Amino acid sequence: MRIVENSELSNYKVLPFDLFSENKTKIMEAGEVLTPGKLIMLKNYLKIFAEDFHTDEDTDKKDSDSLGEKSAAKLLNFSYESLDAADFDTVMNKDSCLQMETQVKIKYFYKKILDILQKKYYEDAVLKLQGLVSVIKNEIYKQIHKSEKGSQVRFMGEYELCHPLNVAVISGLIGRKLEYSPRNIDELILAALLHDIGKLEIKLPGSQALLTINEDEVKAHPIIGYKIIRDKMKLNENIAKAALEHHENNDGSGYPQGLSNDFITEYSQIINVANYYDNLAFNRTHILVTNNKEALRAMLETGTKKFSAKMLYTFIHMFNYDDIKDFNEMII
Repeated sequence: MRIVENSELSNYKVLPFDLFSENKTKIMEAGEVLTPGKLIMLKNYLKIFAEDFHTDEDTDKKDSDSLGEKSAAKLLNFSYESLDAADFDTVMNKDSCLQMETQVKIKYFYKKILDILQKKYYEDAVLKLQGLVSVIKNEIYKQIHKSEKGSQVRFMGEYELCHPLNVAVISGLIGRKLEYSPRNIDELILAALLHDIGKLEIKLPGSQALLTINEDEVKAHPIIGYKIIRDKMKLNENIAKAALEHHENNDGSGYPQGLSNDFITEYSQIINVANYYDNLAFNRTHILVTNNKEALRAMLETGTKKFSAKMLYTFIHMFNYDDIKDFNEMII
């Protein structure tokens, strides 16, 4: 065994050897990428050790690791400000309160975060998601006061990108209406962005966009999402439970636990409302709607059987009920 020098533990390096603590407990395995979060964790150890032997096979692996290091750095090295809207082809809401360039950049940013999550770079994904929460607050909410129409605050186009963004925007607006603290609004937006993250782990034949899978086939996704958020992303229980409980209904008819009323956390109650509204607008329920008014009417008809009365009526009163422009006419 030999002591590992700090110079051997650089950002995004792919480890060519196992790392051990002073008591010979393995800390990390060869092949892991040293993300910023892992480097911070390693600073807790006074000394770190590695086995000191090399073979021709090790040399080949080092070359391969170098390529992996470059690939990881390329995947992770981006920010909202660095993205160019011209590089991403997507559908837009032409009547949105947001400029088209802003719509594209936000969707592009979230798409790249999903790529990170699919590669399981969880620490880095959390940092990027926190950046997206700030973008939503700074780029979207400052414009929303100019609109009284729910249809004008929606992203349109690819469901796997737009749905989590729409749920996050609407959930945060409900939280603001309920006068949540800034910290709780940040948590709520983050929880909404991650509410369907369990679907990334669902592998079904022929499915390209994993977040678009039929809900009836993936009733395990709340539990999977809960475990990812709590155990791998290391986020708090409030955020994790929002993924676990967002399909629970007020009357106890939901899943996976059959919770009801106040046994469902408030974040989950809010996300349930925002999630159902956006699924109505995307025509992903058994109820066909063509505009915002029809979607709101359908939610009122469903009522407190499914939704918390407090969250439902807070949401209903946020926007003009007579918003009747066809969603399809807003797409460009």
